[in-house]
Amino acid sequence: MRGDGIIYKIEIELAQKQTSRLAKNTVALFGRQIFIIFINLYTIRVILKNLGVENFALYNVILNVVMIGSFLTISLNTMVQRFFAFAMGNDSRFSLKQVHDAGLVLTLLAAVLSIVGFETIGLWFVGHELVIAPERFAAAQILYQLLGLAFVFSLFSTFHSSVIMAHEDMHAFAMISVLDAILRLAAAVTLTVFATDHLVLYGALFAAVALILALNFFFYSQRHYEECRWRRISLEIPLLREMLGFSGWTIFGQITTVSRNQAVTILVNQAFNPATVAARAISSSVGSQILTFSRNFSLALQPPIIKAHAAGEHEQTAELIHFGSKVTFFLVWVATLPVIATAPGILHLWLGDPPAETVLFTQLALIENAIVAISLPLMTAVRATGHVRLYELVLGILQAFVLIFSWIAIRFGAEAYVVYVIAIVINLLMFAARLWITRLLVGLPLAPYARSVLVPVFLVITVSSGAVFGLLQFVPQAARLMPGVVSLGAVALVFALPVIVIGMFGLSARERAFILSAIRRKLSKSQGKP
Repeated sequence: MRGDGIIYKIEIELAQKQTSRLAKNTVALFGRQIFIIFINLYTIRVILKNLGVENFALYNVILNVVMIGSFLTISLNTMVQRFFAFAMGNDSRFSLKQVHDAGLVLTLLAAVLSIVGFETIGLWFVGHELVIAPERFAAAQILYQLLGLAFVFSLFSTFHSSVIMAHEDMHAFAMISVLDAILRLAAAVTLTVFATDHLVLYGALFAAVALILALNFFFYSQRHYEECRWRRISLEIPLLREMLGFSGWTIFGQITTVSRNQAVTILVNQAFNPATVAARAISSSVGSQILTFSRNFSLALQPPIIKAHAAGEHEQTAELIHFGSKVTFFLVWVATLPVIATAPGILHLWLGDPPAETVLFTQLALIENAIVAISLPLMTAVRATGHVRLYELVLGILQAFVLIFSWIAIRFGAEAYVVYVIAIVINLLMFAARLWITRLLVGLPLAPYARSVLVPVFLVITVSSGAVFGLLQFVPQAARLMPGVVSLGAVALVFALPVIVIGMFGLSARERAFILSAIRRKLSKSQGKP
């Protein structure tokens, strides 16, 4: 099977110390990501407590308006990583210095365009279209300016972090990410110290954190990568034209991605009360934190896929896609299923008294993210080809339907949760479209993909879901006899069952052996054994 093939290759490469970087990068990202997730979730609790439901909802709506510009950030990240990976992994026509300089010029251009957009269309939209209480309008305007400034800083963070990831220096990326999480928590805690308007204060602290992060990425790149050293810019017009051509269709796709996320939140703001908006913000935060596990593995997988494709190694590219699709899904599923099953208790423990719709929104958001997770390696593989027009056009149209159908549903009086149902259905169609396009552009055979990925994923979903929900049906009866012990044991089993089922049904014998071997090596290293 192809899954066995990729594990065999990885074992050989690790033994030869040629591509052990993928494994080390994954460990570097995950080892710190658990810590980061706990910090981020606690930060949300502190922010919600200090801002209150209405201010928390207002902050998230304005943040979503600003983040409409994130199509520039994501497109910039994809473009820089691809061109850097090609320059490092293939006989490229352009040097790393030329790619860096062209990317920096495009980042400056994106910053200028962002400022113009924020101070024209964005400012008008906040003033005329958002539902804001009159007494909070002035604070909302100040917050908007501060979040816009933070976004501009984030563009430069994105550029330099993309350079770091292209060099597969995930340890540095992970460490700066830890700093980011700690600073955001410090900003949230600071709200308890000062008696000023907390909404405006948090906006100022948010911008300060974004600036510190941008400076950290900048100085690290300057110090460690020759092509980033400050000297005269060497601008190659053919390269700039090629990068713009690649990013053009990517930008189209990312605009539609923004539409299905930020614009839907704005729709919810216009149609429902602040508690519903806050519930959507909380559910989105939970979903994004869990999806981060898969995104980080996908980040570690991006350079090998791009370099394998650039070198014409089609079989290895396909095997990396198979392996990556399974792992990205399983990493999300081990947290998604337990949280879905125990959402009321977890949210009450985390937030105390969350808005009423938070439980349902969180469960639906997690299902949507699980579908996204399995698609991540497919996205990387298609973009590695550089021929993204068909991909972005088809996926962009499908994503636009999320906003269109959500607007229609809300207009006809649907409940707020319907926007999640629409997103789930469209995401299933998008996954099918990604598979079809990957077959066309990368030459990915569908039958081996189905055997290696879809069948194990289906088995894991059905068996683990049956086991977890069956267990929870049994617990209330047993808890009458031994309430504390049974409840604690049940929670532990709920989180352990998906891992056990993945080991039994989701992984091949060779994959299990490889993972156990990697764990043993890690434990031996941590204990100082050779």
